[in-house]
Amino acid sequence: MGYEIRLYCRTGGLGAAAGFEALTAELPVEDRCDGEGWVSADVGCQLEFSAGAPLVATMIAEASDRVAAADALVTLTLSGDVAWSAVTAVWRAAKSLWDVVPHDDGSGFAVDLDERGTE
Repeated sequence: MGYEIRLYCRTGGLGAAAGFEALTAELPVEDRCDGEGWVSADVGCQLEFSAGAPLVATMIAEASDRVAAADALVTLTLSGDVAWSAVTAVWRAAKSLWDVVPHDDGSGFAVDLDERGTE
């Protein structure tokens, strides 16, 4: 099982495909696949953008009141040799597009992805 970073985003109601395209516009994308309410790909780490499905709304609602305004969830799954440059690129892209609250397996909502980007 990998280490996960989740980005709770307020996109203004973008669907999964549109949100994924906006987020990855400047990133190399390989092995893209999609389903109802989600799109995933390898961007140097495994990225999944989820939005517009009842399951996504439930996942956001169960996370915390702190992210209640979010309407999309970006999940980065990291394993093996982590490409922190890819994580940093996704983080910066998300921050430039939307209001974002990060969360990870170790630090919870106290995670500082700006600091991680210097590793």
